Amino acid sequence: MSWTWKRDVFAWGIIVAVLALVALFGPSLPDQVPSHYDFHGNVDDTMQRSNFLFMIVGLTVGIYLMLTFLPFIDPIWSRIKSRYHVLMLLRDITLAFMLVLLLLTLFASHEGRIPPSMMGIALGILFAVLGNYLPKVPRNWFFGIKTPWTLVSDTVWQKSHIVGGWMFTVTGVLTALAAFLGVQWGYVLLPGLIVSSVVAGFVYPYLLYRRLTHEGGDNQNSQL
Repeated sequence: MSWTWKRDVFAWGIIVAVLALVALFGPSLPDQVPSHYDFHGNVDDTMQRSNFLFMIVGLTVGIYLMLTFLPFIDPIWSRIKSRYHVLMLLRDITLAFMLVLLLLTLFASHEGRIPPSMMGIALGILFAVLGNYLPKVPRNWFFGIKTPWTLVSDTVWQKSHIVGGWMFTVTGVLTALAAFLGVQWGYVLLPGLIVSSVVAGFVYPYLLYRRLTHEGGDNQNSQL
């Protein structure tokens, strides 16, 4: 599958929505806008309005351009183009979260804080959805769990992304559920992400690669 403008209508819609919100509400924002929140939804850091607006627009457009066109220069594009649509799904999910982040900032600028459950549910859904699609990401140089052991083996790449996908999904679901029930969701999200990153990013792929090498498996049959 190659790039087509029809496939990008949703992404363009997100970009247009971000630009429209910035144009409509940006000038009325205070000089200092919220840029970070604690787990209770209270603002604990701010940044200049102009810097925030430039950042949100730049990140949204930059994410679109990078995630859309970087795969075309991947050395193994010919092997991953059949699953290009999976990378585009991940791009669209990330862009949608940027829109949510902007909406939360506009809300917090007006109210002075955000309901703590709102950010927890948003982050939980984000990681749950990302985890669902992570196992479908083809081996490539730009996206996914890129370690020395996953990059040299299709088997290690695929199984590591399955493990990572499950861990991200479980972490996301538990985070969203905790936030919905009014439980301190940060104590679920942070440990979950740390454990997921360590296990799926380093421990599991390393041990799997060692086992395949010891057993004389085919982990070396698909070099980049």
